[in-house]
Amino acid sequence: MSDALVIGSGLGGLLSGVILSRAGYRVTVLEKASQPGGCLQTFIREGLRFDTGFHSVAGLEEGGPLERIFRPLGLMDLPWEFVKEPDEIVLNGVSHRLTDLSYPLGNTLRLSSSTGDVTMDEYAHVMEPFKKGSWRLPSGDLLVKKLISLINGTVRTGCEVTAIEPGRVHCKDGRSYEGIVISDIHPWQTFALFRGHVRPSYLHRLQTLENAPGIFTVYCKLQPETIQYQPWSTNYNGDLMVHYGNPDGKGFARSVDLLTFSEKYVSDRTALAEELIGRVPGLSGAVEKFWTSTPATWERYTGTPGGSAFGIRKKDATCYVHPRTPVPGLYLTGQNCGLHGVLGVSETALLTCQEILGEATLNQILQR
Repeated sequence: MSDALVIGSGLGGLLSGVILSRAGYRVTVLEKASQPGGCLQTFIREGLRFDTGFHSVAGLEEGGPLERIFRPLGLMDLPWEFVKEPDEIVLNGVSHRLTDLSYPLGNTLRLSSSTGDVTMDEYAHVMEPFKKGSWRLPSGDLLVKKLISLINGTVRTGCEVTAIEPGRVHCKDGRSYEGIVISDIHPWQTFALFRGHVRPSYLHRLQTLENAPGIFTVYCKLQPETIQYQPWSTNYNGDLMVHYGNPDGKGFARSVDLLTFSEKYVSDRTALAEELIGRVPGLSGAVEKFWTSTPATWERYTGTPGGSAFGIRKKDATCYVHPRTPVPGLYLTGQNCGLHGVLGVSETALLTCQEILGEATLNQILQR
């Protein structure tokens, strides 16, 4: 039995671990944080569960692009809730319609005509599948736990990798592990840890790639029975995303997440949070308490430079990083190698595993 070492327990790392387990590998996932899951992880404040990066997915319909990956791997038996975007929505007595039909965001209602800066790849592979609806889970950590249960091996948390060598990694606790290495952390950090020769031209190309911006998030605890729960999300003016937490038994939301792109450091978190809350009709008087996170928070937990939410910015084909590196036995996975989001990262995990296993073996694993 061969050994595979996965650095980082985000979706790309865990999904690669599941696929390699199906191929007979013994997998060890090394995660420096105390909680696995990367951007899938959740946290609890005053009895409310908040998702950090996972809100909805597309492509889980029969024969859909994500369903073709998740079903053969045993991930479709989770409590997925189907959400079909409505033609209109009433917010605080005012009817709103989806005004930008050329820019669908699945379960996200856009209340402006701003389309933002979107590449054709992002449109086709990330947004287009949402036209058929989207799916939610009560909590992102349900997907994390399921993935871990499917891995033949061990997921070690609190295990920070300090050095990578060909076929070996070293950890802060003094342990070392041998096997092929799949890095789910940012390529910059992967090669900052690498001890060995790498072509200078390869490193230069990585270092000149631009990262997408980070996100400032406000996690709001709502007063009881003040805001109606919505299974879809809302986008205000192209720069403020509103996601609703799980409902109470009467159809009211218990929490709301507000997300906007931001600089790494925010000088006054409270002022920015209150400004964002004030932009959502009826929300100011409903918020009982709130917490915030900045791109610096994301950088601390995920290690992504600058707290970038989507990793390396994919302006065109020259910005893509191939899963196979110049170092034998060292591979990359995750959103820095492909598109962001659950679908984009899942497709990239397939590419990573195909480089390791070969196309024929991967196709056998994905057969129903």
